[in-house]
Amino acid sequence: MKKLLFVLLAVLVLLFVQGCFLLFVCVEFEGLTVGTEYHYGDTFSEGTTKMELIGFYWSGATTPTTNGHMTVDGQGLAGGSGNDVNLNNISLSFDFCCNPSGLTLKFGEYGGNINLKINGQLENKEDFFVLNGSTVAGVSVTVTDLGGGKGTLKLDGKITSFAIGGQELWIDSICPTR
Repeated sequence: MKKLLFVLLAVLVLLFVQGCFLLFVCVEFEGLTVGTEYHYGDTFSEGTTKMELIGFYWSGATTPTTNGHMTVDGQGLAGGSGNDVNLNNISLSFDFCCNPSGLTLKFGEYGGNINLKINGQLENKEDFFVLNGSTVAGVSVTVTDLGGGKGTLKLDGKITSFAIGGQELWIDSICPTR
């Protein structure tokens, strides 16, 4: 009886520790309504991922603006299918249930600068391609050009915090990895 109880307890601990990783799912924005506009401070969730709209840093700025917005659309401008979101002078912060060991996302970048914040380190650049091959806060960054302003961003390394923003930026399929 003690052995069975020990095994059950060990299984429960393992599920508790690994459970979040079993729940990692891609954020696709399919639960949001096309045409809806969100603003600074707004929060929402998809699956186990919580998201919040935060300030955006203009090129060369030392303080963020909070006057931007995020709009849900279905035009596929990030290169995915279904809904994607347009970040217009705003950043979107992701709170995953556990710290992923990487992530990938699709983007469409059509003007202005971008903000990429990984593990507390902000990169404020003219575009994602400048970051290709770099390391940000211990995380390797790979950017693949898919043409026409679209691309994929791949991050490899432990991610404790993540946010992304832009001026004319569409994102979709944010997929944390175990």
